[in-house]
Amino acid sequence: MTKFLRHDPKELARQTPIAHITDRDVWQYMVTPVVKALLGPVTSSRIELRDTAANIIPEDRIYNINDHRLYGGDTSQVYARFPYWHSLYVCKKGAIIIRRDGVKVEVLGWYGDLKRKQGQLIWKVALRDRRYDGTKATNDCALEHFPYDDPRLNGNFFPDAKTVEIYLFSYAPGSSIVGACGDQELENFVAQPFAYADRPDLFLDLFGRAWKSNRAPGQWSEPIHDAGELMEDNFTAIAKKMGYDMEEVAASHYHVAMWCLHTGYFFTDPVQDANMTALRKGIEAIKARGTKLTRRQESWITVLQSLPADRIPREFYLDGARWPQDNITLPNLWLWKPLNDKARQMKPVLV
Repeated sequence: MTKFLRHDPKELARQTPIAHITDRDVWQYMVTPVVKALLGPVTSSRIELRDTAANIIPEDRIYNINDHRLYGGDTSQVYARFPYWHSLYVCKKGAIIIRRDGVKVEVLGWYGDLKRKQGQLIWKVALRDRRYDGTKATNDCALEHFPYDDPRLNGNFFPDAKTVEIYLFSYAPGSSIVGACGDQELENFVAQPFAYADRPDLFLDLFGRAWKSNRAPGQWSEPIHDAGELMEDNFTAIAKKMGYDMEEVAASHYHVAMWCLHTGYFFTDPVQDANMTALRKGIEAIKARGTKLTRRQESWITVLQSLPADRIPREFYLDGARWPQDNITLPNLWLWKPLNDKARQMKPVLV
């Protein structure tokens, strides 16, 4: 009697629920009314299956983290390990680009002159299935530039659940720091402040200017106004529609983590949870001493803890608590949000 192998044929093509998200779903759940209004009506559209970058806009790139040598080892350009679908919707004032493979769907919104590539990225949101995380297979996604193969730092913490990671970045057109005052160095610092932690003097100089700027860390441009208000509910709605048990997110900065906590997320790692509690208590103690802080300044105080202790202004020192994710190295600050009763009974499995 023949004993047939037991496997899921869809796994050969990496067909997760992400692959079944339609462009109509994207337009409903992953593009907000403000973004649609800014870009205007769609004037033309096309779709193609690609294994190289389309380069419609500068951000329309692909990646090959595992360095697969395809087509005879040709290194003249990057080829995708798995091909991806590329939908282009040209709008009156820009474009929406939808890119998807078997594990990730990403939406890019571009405001400006598409033909001349003069303008700016105003919208970048994505959903990514986490089932391959903790293995090399996760890095085969052509749309992902960050490696998730480390099982301890970025692994699949809920192996019995269908989990999806959310991404949300938005930039109001014409609101960049460079556009406002021409200061490229300050914009670079605000965009990636942890990259300056090894130069404390320069860091503190730029920190003082950023402190007065009413910009949070990472916000080199003002966010789209309805992004924070609408997108978590939208992510939840589409994740449930596609059959996911939970959402996960790697919070880039303190204000992002606070947004997650207020929308129903929990910290995955109890050590990071305790560290976050220490950061929050330290900030509350500063405020209790009479210092008035905006939400954005609270986030800057956590960035400040990346400096050597003797270089941190004493009034802002948080007794050794540090923000764990520098957006450069591998460690991420993971949070998760259960979407059904099955998920609410789960606990993360940490390596």
